[in-house]
Amino acid sequence: MTDRARESLLVAALALAPLLPFLDKAVSIDAPVFVAVAQQILESPLDPFGFQMVWDPTSVEAAEFNRNPPLLSYYLALWIAVFGDAEVVLHLAVLPFPLIAALSFLGIARRLVDPQSGLASTALLVTTPAFVVLATTLMLDVPMLACLLAAVYALLRGREPGGDAWLWGAGFAAAATGLMKYIGFCAAPLLAAGALLLCPRPAAALLRVLAPPVVIWCVWGAWTAHLYGSVHFLGSSELVLGRSLDPGEVWNQIVTTPIYYAGALVFPLLLWVRSLLRGRRGSELAVAGILLGTAVAYWVLPEGEPPRRHPIQIEETVFAAVSFAAGIYLWGFLLSLRRLREAPEARFLGLWIGGQLFFTLFLNWHVNAADALLAAPPALLLLFREAELRPAKRLVVVCVALALPLSVLLALADAVQANFYRETARRAVTEIGARPGARWFVGHWGLQYYFEEQGFEAVLPPQYGRSVLAIDDWVVTARNVSQLDVSTNMRRYRMREIWAWENRHWLPLRTTNADASAGFYSHHSGYVPFAWSREPVERVQLGRVVRAVGPRVPRPGPAGEGG
Repeated sequence: MTDRARESLLVAALALAPLLPFLDKAVSIDAPVFVAVAQQILESPLDPFGFQMVWDPTSVEAAEFNRNPPLLSYYLALWIAVFGDAEVVLHLAVLPFPLIAALSFLGIARRLVDPQSGLASTALLVTTPAFVVLATTLMLDVPMLACLLAAVYALLRGREPGGDAWLWGAGFAAAATGLMKYIGFCAAPLLAAGALLLCPRPAAALLRVLAPPVVIWCVWGAWTAHLYGSVHFLGSSELVLGRSLDPGEVWNQIVTTPIYYAGALVFPLLLWVRSLLRGRRGSELAVAGILLGTAVAYWVLPEGEPPRRHPIQIEETVFAAVSFAAGIYLWGFLLSLRRLREAPEARFLGLWIGGQLFFTLFLNWHVNAADALLAAPPALLLLFREAELRPAKRLVVVCVALALPLSVLLALADAVQANFYRETARRAVTEIGARPGARWFVGHWGLQYYFEEQGFEAVLPPQYGRSVLAIDDWVVTARNVSQLDVSTNMRRYRMREIWAWENRHWLPLRTTNADASAGFYSHHSGYVPFAWSREPVERVQLGRVVRAVGPRVPRPGPAGEGG
């Protein structure tokens, strides 16, 4: 076996082995929507969004509230049609994507850095918390990253002699990137820059890498306009144009970006520590970063918008300050103009990372670990191209040895919360038994998925009508997943708590928990991407209506037909 083959096997093991214990993880976060789209595709393959679902405050129409393309759902639909929709089946279905991402990045690193750095840089990527935790979900980020890295890899193969077919492959991979998640439309300008900067015949390369995505995306846009009255991907612009421009919220997002770009990746933290210990060139930036980070953690984060549930604690303050310093230090070095002028490859990587940074700062409506993950590949490639920044093998081993256990523990913490909603849904059904009364829930994400599976119905927010409850009806509520504001309706009822389950897990890590100020999937939930906390993972309550205003009338349908 060649050295390259051994490296590829090791990378495959690093990418996949940490994920295997989580194959039975419950459906969580936004995955219920993607599974619902897959179920719709099985019924009507050409109409993926032709259904209604109470999900967020914007609309019950899937074509309006779901601002993501359906390619992953089409892929999942194939698996569901053959094997069913059990959690193990769904997670096995997406298991190839982290493998494709890892092997594609290995091939990119061998070509843009050097063959000796491929394994080290890839090991740092696939052991980050952002990669490991997101790869245990059914979210779109790792599949999109896999398509993007495959497109860049094909572009680099295409610039080699006889590589025209690879350039066409890069174009089709770019098209898939955009249909995995609409931020993946960035693949087109990125490949265009690569064709112009890196390919010996830039005009021909430009045609080959741009023709497939442009044609396929236009066909998709025209089809959705025909079905739903507007081009589906243009709806995502509402998230950009409609985002709050409140100075507190904008400033909070700006200062949060380096915190997530370092904290969710880990390796920037160790590089920052190395700079301080070595005291060489760049240590001034590292020191300035911690001073500025301390000021940000004490005076900016606590006052930012949207307001968090609890004041920032000392643990989050230290983590935020150090992560801010590490993010500023590393990205400040990587994006220095001197480095980006040195070679076409460096300019290409600079455009890649700069584009992702611009998206996080000014276009996305929040900061999350997925933003950090998408910025990690060009950051690692630039890092290993620089002799003064490149980590030694010993430091890489230390990074992997620290990051991988942390990432697995965070994946466990995320799974504990996701699985809790599945367990409570089953337990609530057992608790109610055959006793009379309609069954309702107030909640979101995985809680909604599993309680609807058990026959519960969502309490409608006012914009969708009014859910009419009666005495002896059952209502489930949760503390951390109530996205829809149903308080206007629920004030009409008095509840008696029948049962409550509070999960106090032994692991003191939280990924998405407003009580712990942890916001892995959105900085709106917390100050940092994850937190050390003994706060309960979640609290779910089962109550019963003991007083209701007005007589019982037929319930409104899920589309909000009630008055």
